[in-house]
Amino acid sequence: MKTKKFNNKQIIIRSLSQKDLKQAKKLQTFINALIKENVQIKINKKKSLKEELNWLKEHLEKIKKRKAVFLVAEHNNEIVGSTGINLQRGKKEHVGEFGIGIHKDYRRIGLGGCLMSEIINLAKKQLKPRPKIIRLSVFITNKSAISLYKKMGFKIVAKIPKQFNHKGKLIDEIIMIKEL
Repeated sequence: MKTKKFNNKQIIIRSLSQKDLKQAKKLQTFINALIKENVQIKINKKKSLKEELNWLKEHLEKIKKRKAVFLVAEHNNEIVGSTGINLQRGKKEHVGEFGIGIHKDYRRIGLGGCLMSEIINLAKKQLKPRPKIIRLSVFITNKSAISLYKKMGFKIVAKIPKQFNHKGKLIDEIIMIKEL
């Protein structure tokens, strides 16, 4: 667990743990706020508490088996950001799939870049096998995210047309990778 300062806000960055099972409502509130805002993420339906608990149990098991790492950022006892890397399986187990979400009030203050650095370092140390590539998917319209990913060393390797249905429009998907 680390405490870092962003715009005079003391934010705790910590790993997902068994204690989060008792606080599943906090994670549910965070993800549902992103969904309500209709941000450019793959999830489009609010999660029930039962669905959040199932997700948590599944991810804690992956973490235990060293197939996933996951961090949350908290401010004033509320989750304001999260990020994770999940190892793929089989012949793709050298690839870690990256995801991130930041609450609207905590964007553009450096939290996203910080979480990305932390999760990639954690993946290098904890995942078995150690990932050789980190892969992510992003909406072509999410210019600020693409800019951050490029700044963090990710390169665009593919553009797949009409992969996301966002606000009634079909949006292209950008695939980016970072070799470790």
